[in-house]
Parts: sequence; C-alpha cells; structure tokens
Amino acid sequence: MGAGAILTAAIAVAKAQTDSTLDELAAHNDNPATDYDAAIARFAQVQAEEGDAINPLCHSKLMTHGNKTERVIVLVHGMTNCPQQFAEFAPLFFEHGYNVLIPRMPRNGLADRMTEELKYLTAEELRDCCKTMVDIARGLGDHVTFLGLSAGGAMAAWVAQHRADVDKAVVIAPSIGFTNLGADKLTSFAIMLTHYLPNIGSQYFFPFQGGPQYSYLGYSSRGIGEVMRFGKSISKSAKNEKPAAKSILVVTNAADTAVNSKMNLALVKMWRSRGYGAIEEYEFDADKKLIHDIIDPQQVQQQTALVYPILFDLITR
Repeated sequence: MGAGAILTAAIAVAKAQTDSTLDELAAHNDNPATDYDAAIARFAQVQAEEGDAINPLCHSKLMTHGNKTERVIVLVHGMTNCPQQFAEFAPLFFEHGYNVLIPRMPRNGLADRMTEELKYLTAEELRDCCKTMVDIARGLGDHVTFLGLSAGGAMAAWVAQHRADVDKAVVIAPSIGFTNLGADKLTSFAIMLTHYLPNIGSQYFFPFQGGPQYSYLGYSSRGIGEVMRFGKSISKSAKNEKPAAKSILVVTNAADTAVNSKMNLALVKMWRSRGYGAIEEYEFDADKKLIHDIIDPQQVQQQTALVYPILFDLITR
C-alpha cells in the first residue's frame, strides 16, 4: 500500500471515529429556571464552583436590575480570554434595560496565564456550559439573546441549532474549524491528531504579546481540537434539521484570518437549505482592517468606536 493510500485510510478512520461522538454533543436535557430567584440561585452556584484560582477579573458576572426584565443577553468570550472581555460592551445593554449574564468559559480565566488547563477542555463541557447559561437566562428575562465570539461563537451556533427557547443567537466569527482547512475529512483527521499527539502549548513558543493582562498567553492544541469537534457536531446537526432558535444573526469580518470563513459560510448555507429564513448576516469590510477579537477594548489595534455601535444596533433591532 502506497503512502497516499495509507493517508486516505487514516483519514477515513479518523472521520469515522470523530463522527461517532458527534450525536452525543447534540443531546441536552433542558431545565430552565422557573423564575428570577431560581436563576439567581443557580448563578450563585456557578460562581461558588469557580474557586480561588480564577483571576478576580475573570469570574462569571451578572449585571441585574433586581428582577426579571423583558430582555436578557448572555455574552460569551473567546478561548484564552474571560468575561472581562465584555467590560465596556456589556454596560451598553444593561443601560438599555437588559439583564446581562457573562459566563466564564470552562477552563478559562485562571490567574496563571501560562497554565496548560486548556488541554483538558472538552466539547462536552462547552455544550453543558451553553445549556446551563440558557437555563439561567430563562429566569432573568422574557426575551433571551445569546451572543458568542470565536470559540464563544461556536457556542452561540450550538445554541442556535438546539435551543428553541432562545429568541436570538448572535454568532460572531465562530471558531468551528482550522483556518483554511475546509474539507470535512481533513478536519476529522486534524481533530484526531490533536487528540493522539502530545499537547502543544503555544505560549511556550509564541506567547501572545501585548493585549489584555487577564487572558492566557497561548492556546492548547488539544483544546483547539475539542472546539473543532464541537463545531463539527453543529454542522452535522445542521445537515439533518433546521435551527431551533427563533432567529440568528451571523457577524463576520472579511479581514479575519483566525477562523475558517469557508466552514462558517457552509454552516449558514446549511441552515438556509433547511428552510430556515430567520437569519441575518453582516460582514465588516476588509478595508476596516479589524482584528479577530472585535470586542475586548484591551486588544492591540482595537476599534471599538467603530464596532460597538454597529453590533448594538444589529443585536437590538
């Protein structure tokens, strides 16, 4: 057997092994909070479980008006960042009457910025975080919006696909596959490699320079593989059924090289092909030269004065 045939066989095996786990990621037993007090109690439990190793800035946050409001928004950060990413964006919604829930993504937000904690991240943890936060949000507002950026964008896409009790899912630059790696089989092979090869922590080779002082200094190869597996489960579900959320807003950035635009476009096409029409798309032009993280004001070359008004209008109208 030649090298090409061996590689083809290996890719086929990887796809079969990966696909066997994807249906499980669609499973969820919803248990929405019945009222405001129940939601507050559940959020208090989330905070209590976070422990002392978390950066004080990075604990899950809740901005509340003291009662259930007409609207609530969940804001989910990207991998390596934490809820502090929304320090200046979240108040825009709170000042307009929203209750605002800002969860800490699993394995993120530790005070040790050189941590290898992300190598333990699983797609199941991402799914369960989505479920928990929607359940809490149900007790905080009548109209639920769920927004996520990057890996958080993948979480928003999962919510769009699976939660009928969400009124609007806002999917921003979702990270559902390697950049420029659009082939389904190759993605499965890449996921398998991240699982079986030793973990690679990019902070030891190319630590992030500048930017937020609360985010991690690098990625984990295994963590990235799990985010890809999570994203692949969403695509598989989208092939078989239309999204459950009442509406979806997909925001992309033509200058963004950190996510796979082909795979994101393919997901939107699958949603539309299932007869789902309640979807809106917006793309920031390449000439704006926006960075991947268009939210965190502490990022180098950030342009929040441009981005925030546009996003706020798209989300609230």
